[in-house]
Amino acid sequence: MTFTEKWLKGIAITHIIGGMLLPIMVFTPIAAPYFNQLLEAFPQGDLTSMKFLIGVFGPTVASWGLLFYYGVGKAFQSKTPKDWWFLVFAILAWVLLDTVYSLFFNVISHLYINGAIALLLITPLIFQKSKFSAQ
Repeated sequence: MTFTEKWLKGIAITHIIGGMLLPIMVFTPIAAPYFNQLLEAFPQGDLTSMKFLIGVFGPTVASWGLLFYYGVGKAFQSKTPKDWWFLVFAILAWVLLDTVYSLFFNVISHLYINGAIALLLITPLIFQKSKFSAQ
């Protein structure tokens, strides 16, 4: 298993664990700065509803992590250009749509969070692109 495959699977596992913990984390002081920023973006917002929506999003994040873990394993097993592009587009579909939608609603923190995670995912894939060739 290459470093890149391990790295990407590690990030996938982080999404799985983080997604499973998100419904609990919304009730901890760790989440307070995030909710403060959301309340600034949505001054008419209801904190309880926001905690529910973010908490219920956790299982979706965990599910994405599971699917990404599986996709990484399959892509590094067959290493075709199609596999490489599948991983890249899975990342871009999330990062572009989530970031644009968040910026539309003035949730600036997502620009930084999404940007950092996208770099952690895309950068190692770029260095591995030459290893994904038609077989």
